[in-house]
Amino acid sequence: RPMSNLAAAPRPTRIRYRVLAAATAASFMLYLHRAFIAEILKHQDIRRELQLTDADVASTYSAFFLSYALCQVPMGWVADAFGRRRAFTLYVVTWSLFTALGGFATGFAMMFVLRLLLGIAQAGAYPTAGGLVGAWFPPSQRGSGSAVVGAGGRFGGVVFAPLTTLLLVHLGVPWQYVMFAYGGVGVLVGLWFWTTARDTPRDHPQCNAAEVARIEHGRTPQSSEPRPQVRPPIREMLRSPVMWCMCVAQFGTNIGWAFVITTLPTYLKEAKNAGDLEGGFMTGIIWVCGFFGTLLGGPLVDATTRRFGLRWGRILPTVVTRFLSAAVYLVALETSDPWTATIAFAVVTFFCDLGIPGIWAFAQDVGGRSVGAVLGWGNMFGNLGAAAAAHVYLFADRLWAQPTPHGNDHRGTVIAAMIGFIVSGIAALGINAARPLVPEDRET
Repeated sequence: RPMSNLAAAPRPTRIRYRVLAAATAASFMLYLHRAFIAEILKHQDIRRELQLTDADVASTYSAFFLSYALCQVPMGWVADAFGRRRAFTLYVVTWSLFTALGGFATGFAMMFVLRLLLGIAQAGAYPTAGGLVGAWFPPSQRGSGSAVVGAGGRFGGVVFAPLTTLLLVHLGVPWQYVMFAYGGVGVLVGLWFWTTARDTPRDHPQCNAAEVARIEHGRTPQSSEPRPQVRPPIREMLRSPVMWCMCVAQFGTNIGWAFVITTLPTYLKEAKNAGDLEGGFMTGIIWVCGFFGTLLGGPLVDATTRRFGLRWGRILPTVVTRFLSAAVYLVALETSDPWTATIAFAVVTFFCDLGIPGIWAFAQDVGGRSVGAVLGWGNMFGNLGAAAAAHVYLFADRLWAQPTPHGNDHRGTVIAAMIGFIVSGIAALGINAARPLVPEDRET
């Protein structure tokens, strides 16, 4: 036979993995910039320098989550309408600059405003990343792709506590210079993303036809076609009971999980008498478990979907892990040993993050060309929960907390977080990924 008939077809390029790596690095910086402030503000001398009360610190945490929540849908829509590569780069560079400017803060007002601005800039990150994963990976791999991006964020959580403690306590770096350094690295990551990514595989000059075909396998023709602008499906989301169940599930999850990103360093110091370095190491261990939970959650939700279909396959990991997280919080309530509490919080974080990729995959399934807006809608309610959490924790501690030599035992905080997970698990039962929010032929 002619040799031309025996020639092998071109092998698919692997550009999608470069795009995924750049998005994952940005996700790492997102969590590093979001979370390290808790490690800084656990130091009473820094609080005194900035003249911050406990209520001021709670308001500083809430400021980020409030603006982050309210800007989810607008920022997600901006990325859907004007290009994910352009929007994501802008978001990363802008939030990194706000982090660096935090080094100039002299009191509560400036810190509060900068955290508000940080929340606005970060709001579009995960909705945009979800849209990128949807564009660059076939439906059968969306859970796994989402998990990798999410795991990048959790790895930022792994690093922020021990790294910040090392810089502040052991190397004596002023907290202002820590903020400058973190912000500068974030700008570099944003520029890397710009040079690496494109909105779709068809837009990338190095992505060959074989890779495009592999990515688009299993999609409807309409979902593979580019469209320059998409209206956010606000009416459909408001009218959808499924979306409201998803929103309540996200709200409850973040009431349960915000403890880890805001109160945990202070809890370990005040309630469990952990030293600064020991507490930073404990926090890092807890986030390591979240990293592996997120990473494993993607293959898990892909596997359960193959086994049980979209309706139950997407939600089972979320429902089960929320109830398990609530149950494990009971262990932390009943122990005085800091390492036993650390193990309990690590298991909680693992279970919590194990269920997150199912939520992302659900939004990619039902969102059509408005994945950014749909993810942003759910994230908005989730982060309204996180914004409320700091003040919910203060109220709950007034009811149940007992004083300790270093502060209080934050018993009320743990109880409030546990209730949040229970509410989330109940609400997640109503999520149904088999019903598109807007049918393809009605998207405008």
